[in-house]
Amino acid sequence: MDPKGYSSCVSPKVKSPIDSKRAAMRNIAIMALIVLATHYALSWFSGPNNHLYWFMALFLWRYTRFIVNFFAFWLYRPSVYKTGKTQPIYTNKDVTVVLPTIDPEGDYFWECVLSCAHNRPTEIIIVTAGDQLWEKTKNVVVRLREEFKDVRFRVLSTQVASKREQVAEAIPHVKTAITVLVDDHVFWGPRFLSELLCPFSENPNVGLVGTNKRVRRLEGLSLWARFWNMLGAIYLIRHNFEIRSSNTVDGGVFVVSARACALRTRIVQSPEFFSGYTNERFLFGALGPLNADDDNYCTRFVVNHGWDIKIQYTDDAAIETTIGVDHPIARKFLGQCRRWSRTTWRSNSASLFTERTVWASQPYCVYAVFLTSFTNFAAVVDPALVYLL
Repeated sequence: MDPKGYSSCVSPKVKSPIDSKRAAMRNIAIMALIVLATHYALSWFSGPNNHLYWFMALFLWRYTRFIVNFFAFWLYRPSVYKTGKTQPIYTNKDVTVVLPTIDPEGDYFWECVLSCAHNRPTEIIIVTAGDQLWEKTKNVVVRLREEFKDVRFRVLSTQVASKREQVAEAIPHVKTAITVLVDDHVFWGPRFLSELLCPFSENPNVGLVGTNKRVRRLEGLSLWARFWNMLGAIYLIRHNFEIRSSNTVDGGVFVVSARACALRTRIVQSPEFFSGYTNERFLFGALGPLNADDDNYCTRFVVNHGWDIKIQYTDDAAIETTIGVDHPIARKFLGQCRRWSRTTWRSNSASLFTERTVWASQPYCVYAVFLTSFTNFAAVVDPALVYLL
């Protein structure tokens, strides 16, 4: 339960099912009118030239999104505290950090926990897997308790190495209003938490907050590994651009990365969230439960229950992370790319056809994120544009 708000996982401003259905039908009708008007305009302009008609239609379908996103990116405004007018409702002491790991003796883990502890949350819950890793993690935490006496540290363990199971193990132990999920290879700045909490204080309907992400340039890598590290950096930069832009237009995003994100605790502690998080299935329930794709699940759950999402894109709210460029590349970075591709198709299909809340709440994202993800294949679209031209 959130001690500073409602106990329900449903947003206090959630619409009734009838109102949501009306909003969805209105948005679909507007989309249909836009498509029809575009068809008549292109038909008039191209005349009998079918190649010109289809060139312009395909060009508009692909690049309208980029043009709108470009302007939305620069129109974006982060949440800020209005000095002298309002006091922050939530502070660092309203935060519990949940950190799953299977490498408690790694350099990245130690640096990650230090960066979290320097932000002074109330508690950091570290969840590992198996008795042996649990003992190793406890030994690491001993040094942290001595240095950060105002931060509580708790070490938990599951029987299997599964991020969802590890996070689920920690959630019932959270006593604060805000829960922050963080991966063990993510590093925060000294003012990260204060900045991350701004949207919750500014808007009581915000249930999930995401950040902008940067890939760390690792030293001592080969030319081959640096190439893949650069591709990972480009991927996250594009991710930043898209979520900042779409969040500006209609409040939507295609996913809030679970590398570091903040949620209201009453959302993640609700029985409905908990059961779905630990037992999410797909293909009409035939396959699962899923281990990957936890960030897509959290994003969809928040949207489906009427909460707003805010991307806090500032320098203080930026995280630094590493990507898998260890050998062999095919098992690390390329494996991540395959998982991202699979989860995008799974999650977007669920948003559009199974849950359908986005039709009412995020009409721009329906076009720019969900529908486009099924058609935006550069290897097909670009040659088609050249041929038609």
